[in-house]
Amino acid sequence: MRILICCNVYPPKFVGGAELIAHFQGMALRAAGHEVRVFAGETHSGAPRYTTSDDEYEGIRVRRIRLTTEDFNPGHANFSHPAVERCFTALLEEFRPDVVHFHNLIGLSVTIVRLAHESGARTIVTLHDYWGFCLKNTGMKSESEQCADATSCSECRQHIDDGRQRRIPMRMRQDYFRLLPDGVDAFVSPSRYLADSYIAAGFPAARMHVVWNGVGVERFAGVRRVPSNHKLRLSFVGHFGGHKGVHTLLQALPLVSQRAKVRVNLVGDGEERGEYERMLSENGCGQHVRFWGKVDNSRVEKVYAETDVLVLPSIWHENQPVSITEAMASGCPVIASDMGGSRELIVDGVTGYLFKAGDAAQLAECISRFIDDPSLLERMGREGQQRMRPYSFHAQVQELQRIYSQPGPNEAPLQQKVPLVVCIGDRVQAAAAHALDLLPDYCSSHPVNVTMSEWLTAGQLRRAQALWVVDPSAPPEETLDFAAAHGLPLIVPAANDALAEACRSAGCGLYYEDADEAAASVAYLLGHEGDRVRLGRAAKSLQVRSGAR
Repeated sequence: MRILICCNVYPPKFVGGAELIAHFQGMALRAAGHEVRVFAGETHSGAPRYTTSDDEYEGIRVRRIRLTTEDFNPGHANFSHPAVERCFTALLEEFRPDVVHFHNLIGLSVTIVRLAHESGARTIVTLHDYWGFCLKNTGMKSESEQCADATSCSECRQHIDDGRQRRIPMRMRQDYFRLLPDGVDAFVSPSRYLADSYIAAGFPAARMHVVWNGVGVERFAGVRRVPSNHKLRLSFVGHFGGHKGVHTLLQALPLVSQRAKVRVNLVGDGEERGEYERMLSENGCGQHVRFWGKVDNSRVEKVYAETDVLVLPSIWHENQPVSITEAMASGCPVIASDMGGSRELIVDGVTGYLFKAGDAAQLAECISRFIDDPSLLERMGREGQQRMRPYSFHAQVQELQRIYSQPGPNEAPLQQKVPLVVCIGDRVQAAAAHALDLLPDYCSSHPVNVTMSEWLTAGQLRRAQALWVVDPSAPPEETLDFAAAHGLPLIVPAANDALAEACRSAGCGLYYEDADEAAASVAYLLGHEGDRVRLGRAAKSLQVRSGAR
């Protein structure tokens, strides 16, 4: 098979858990006889934005597209970039993959999933975090509060931008992402917890496959511990972000009665490093901590050779942390917070310990157990290594190949029965934004997806049922041309005299004065099929410019 792997960044220029998994999968697929290529973002060169370059990494051909920090900004439309879509389409036409396997897409474009699907390729999406229904990726409202409602994104951010100060309501992002499953043949989740979180958010259970990430079992089995000089070496490996909970580990150190026997390795970097240094200065435990900086995964065995216990004190629901699987494969017990996918990996009291997230006293107690009984290190390490043995990259890829070869889903597209209203305009006026909030009341008997037209493919636009003009200053000719081209009845602001007059004279739509009228117009068209079809036909017959329909 020809398999195209997509990820927003890719080794060696950026290395994180998702990127490593994507690369190691590619290597294993190539070893299994498949032709593998990669499409990925690139953030470290000085090339102009959206320029592409080709290279080869460890035998795999990679096409990289230059992205900037603006492309990843959660306050912007970091899920839709037409320039990325054009470059991706060119690679689809050139490579003609049988399977396109997507990993992280932040900064690229969600639309490329649909483009791959419409090209005839089988589409697979591996879920690494909560981005499919959470703009923060973490599923948390704050560093200490989990989000319990996947539809409440506007509580964290009311609007997003796309560089043009359009103040697009968060509802449109949510509705856009609800269209994603219709272009995906299978979702792969490394943890049951993450899979269940997506299903609870409305993603299809029938297309969800739980497949543990692979790990270099043979590679890490070769790690040999460097003598510790009677110290218990605790290591954290990962990003220094607040959600990783490293502050809990630093708060636990003064609570360990024999902390003179403890050495902590902090491996990584991030925005919280200064805060960690401040905490250590205040609690007097700085002499027990060593900052390693970032360590390339090709040299991470050195970290585990100087690690007796891995500690992952996250305060968010991790998916399936690479640091845990690698540590267990190398024979290290693990102490982790009792949350998310971590508790699926660790057998409490057998391969390590689980503790309540944020509870420094309980973490200190877990650490003290290893000091009091050093024999736990070898016993738990051996149990963990045995637990990881069946999860090599070869075994993972065998399961992925089975998913690749399955027929597509039998059920009708999930959102096909949910009416789609597309919006057009260079800004979203206050009345239109307010109308979105009113839609649940006006459309209480049937859900509706409302999203921006330029985020959609031609195939998706074919099933739209109305065109909502959310900008009073929208150009009349261009707007009418769009409505004519797609045969869509119009919902227009009365303040746009030309569009309102077109609706009256041509009988091609409705116009609104305020938010209530806008919401009522949407509800009316969706609830009266005969009138909607009639208005759509009138719109299709419009000829504003020569040849326009």
